[in-house]
Amino acid sequence: MNLLRLLKLAGSLTVPLAALGTSAAHAQEPKFDGKWNVVMTCPPHSSAKDEALGYTHRFTAEVLNNRLTGTRGTEGEPGWHFLHGNIDADGSALLRLEGVVNNPKHAINNASQGKKYTYQVKAQFDANAGEGQRVTSRVCHFKFNRR
Repeated sequence: MNLLRLLKLAGSLTVPLAALGTSAAHAQEPKFDGKWNVVMTCPPHSSAKDEALGYTHRFTAEVLNNRLTGTRGTEGEPGWHFLHGNIDADGSALLRLEGVVNNPKHAINNASQGKKYTYQVKAQFDANAGEGQRVTSRVCHFKFNRR
């Protein structure tokens, strides 16, 4: 009888421990890691105070340990973009884009070439694709595709 109780107890402990090990490993799994193509599209912007032409930029990004980093152009030079941030386990992300204005005709308020700017991008990823939107001011759409 003691042996039967011991076997039942051992069996009841094995399942929860195995499940715990699986979920702990899954929570740390870098499921978004790899190379990604990024397409950033900012349609023409028009307001009472401002006109800005639209544009599309394509660049690559890499995700390592669920942290995205992507660069277009040469750091600090006009036309440069640096997109970065963490992707949560559910695929949601609040990314940050830092950039330098290239052509004032495409910039809000006709910002001068060389002016630095930054904004946030709210995005949602799945295993092979993602979409995002600029959070403030001008509308910009982001599409992500795993390479």
